[in-house]
Amino acid sequence: MPFKRSSILQALMIALALTPALLYAYLGQFSRPMGDDYCEISAGRELGAWGYMAHKLATLSGGYANAFFKGAAAALDILAVRITPALIVLLWLGGLFWLIDEGLTRLKISHSRRPPALAIAALGVAGAINGSHAPQAFYWYAASARYLLPLALLTIYLALTVWLAKRTRLPAWGLIAGGLLCFITAGFAEIYVVFQLVFLTFCLLASLAWRRRAYARVFGAGWLATLVSLAVQLNAPGVALRAASIEERYGQPDRSLLDLLSRIFEETLRAVGHPQTFVGHPQIFTGFVLLLAVGLLVMLFAWRPPQTLKTLKSVELVSPALWLCLIFQLLWLPLLWSHVSDAPQFLGRFSPRYMVVIGLNLTFISSFAVLLWQRGRINAYLQRHERGLRLFCNAPLLIFVL
Repeated sequence: MPFKRSSILQALMIALALTPALLYAYLGQFSRPMGDDYCEISAGRELGAWGYMAHKLATLSGGYANAFFKGAAAALDILAVRITPALIVLLWLGGLFWLIDEGLTRLKISHSRRPPALAIAALGVAGAINGSHAPQAFYWYAASARYLLPLALLTIYLALTVWLAKRTRLPAWGLIAGGLLCFITAGFAEIYVVFQLVFLTFCLLASLAWRRRAYARVFGAGWLATLVSLAVQLNAPGVALRAASIEERYGQPDRSLLDLLSRIFEETLRAVGHPQTFVGHPQIFTGFVLLLAVGLLVMLFAWRPPQTLKTLKSVELVSPALWLCLIFQLLWLPLLWSHVSDAPQFLGRFSPRYMVVIGLNLTFISSFAVLLWQRGRINAYLQRHERGLRLFCNAPLLIFVL
C-alpha cells in the first residue's frame, strides 16, 4: 500500500504526521495549575488515591476514576499537571494506532500497513485535540484529565475489541478486561458516562444487526460495565449533595423530556453562526472538514484478496464510498454558510481564516464529484499503469499529511 522504494520519503511523511501530536505533548510542560487544580493536588497528597476517591464520592462528585487518578498523581505535585497532556497524547496515539492497524488487518491488508496507520493515528489525535471546544482545555489539568483521558482509554478499548473479535475463540479474560476498562473510563465524569453508554449502545445494536457475535459479546460486556458505573455515580452521596445545592440556588429543574428536546433544538439553532460558540470557531471547522474528508478517503479503495497484492492491482475507486464522501461534504454546506465573522464591520461576513474552510469544503465537493464522474476511466488507468496505481494507493496518506 505505501511506498516500496521511497523509504526516506515515507519516513519524512510519518515525521510530518507525528509533529503536531508531539508538539501538543511537548507544550504540556509549560502548563501550570489553575483554579481547582491546587485543591485537588493538595487534597490528593494528604488523602492518597483511595482516600481522595472516597472523599469526592461522599461530598461532591461521582467521578471515582477521575478522583483516583488525581489522588495517585498528586504525589508528583505540579509535575502531574505538566505530564498529563503527554500522557493523553501517548495513550491516544497508541490506542488509535492499534485500532487502525487491527482494522487494516481485518480488511486483509498486510503489506506495509503500519506506517500509514501510524501517520493517520497521529493526525487523528492532533485533529481531535484541535477540535476541542476550548484549546486551553487540553492543558487545563482539571478538564483534560476528566474528559480527554477517558477518550484515549476508550480508543484502547475499541482496539482491544477488534483484536479480541478476530480470535477463533473469545477468551473470558478478554470480556473481563474489556468490561473493566469500560468501568474505569466511565468513572471519569458524570456527563462522560452518558456519552459512553449511548456510544456503546449503538455499537452493540450494530453488532447484533450485522450478526457479529464476537463484537456483540465484547460490546455487551462493556455496556453492562458502563451501566454499573452509571448506577454507582447516580447513587454517590456527593452527587445528591451537589444536586440539592444546585436546586437550592437555582430552583427545581424541569425534568420533562419534551422540554429537554426543545431546549436542545433551541440551543443548537442559537449556536449556528454565532462567533463565540463551538460552531463559530474557524479552526474547529477546519479540523472537522479535513478529518472527515481525509478519513473517508481511506474508504475509496476496495482491496481484493491478499494473493493479488503482489501485482499491485488490487485497488480501485468504489462508487458507494465516493457518494458517501460527497454527501458528508454537502451536509456541511448549511452550517458553513450560516457563519458570521466575529468582526463583520471590518472583515465582512466571513473572516479570512474562515474562507479557508469554505474553500476546502468546495474543493472536496468538486473533487469527489469529478472522481464519481470519471471513476470508470480512472479505474481503467489504474489497471494499465502501475505508477498511477501506486500514486492512488498512497493518496490517503499523502493528502492527510498535506
